[in-house]
Amino acid sequence: MKGVSLLSAYETIQTILGFGMFTITLISLIVDMLKNDKKK
Repeated sequence: MKGVSLLSAYETIQTILGFGMFTITLISLIVDMLKNDKKK
């Protein structure tokens, strides 16, 4: 039982980290696009 809860906790952390990295990448792309628009 302990092993199962530990595994699900690890999976939850991985999902949160993966979603966080995805969000950061998305924000970075939007910021770059805004910067490029200002240059034109």
